[in-house]
Amino acid sequence: MEQALRCNHLKCRTQLEDSAVVTTCSHIFCIPCSDSLGLSTPTSRTRICPACEAPLSNPDDAVISQLNPSEDYKTSVLSGLSPNTILECAGRALNFYSYQTNQEIMYQEYLARSLTDKYQLLSDQMDNIIKDANSQIRSMNNRLDALQEEKRKLEEKNERLAEAYRNKGKKQQEALRL
Repeated sequence: MEQALRCNHLKCRTQLEDSAVVTTCSHIFCIPCSDSLGLSTPTSRTRICPACEAPLSNPDDAVISQLNPSEDYKTSVLSGLSPNTILECAGRALNFYSYQTNQEIMYQEYLARSLTDKYQLLSDQMDNIIKDANSQIRSMNNRLDALQEEKRKLEEKNERLAEAYRNKGKKQQEALRL
């Protein structure tokens, strides 16, 4: 399976389909990004590659490339060139793809590290929250146990007082009858 090219502008990373702007420093940008970054058309001032900050002073340092050229284009583009020139072009194209693949691998590794770090941070925070919650639950359970024990003692005291009150009431009734 062929590696899909992605726009090298980090805020975009769109998968490239039909055409893109390719730089001599081996970067590639979608047309909207190249328009907004000033890469699409040569100007009197030196353009700068947004990926590596290389100066793009020549008109051909950033060109629009068809990523899915027609068969006629494929037939005619290298026609008339010497085999050495064709091999040099093919070698540069392969180096470009190799560079883009390596850049994508490094970007994905960066994302993986970043996500792993965020996961670890969130996991640590969650562990601390769980530890705090468990501590609060234990504290509340201890307080609940103490309050239940206090309630039980108060109920016993209330029963004793009620019994004493009934006994006193009986004695008073007996004293009144006598």
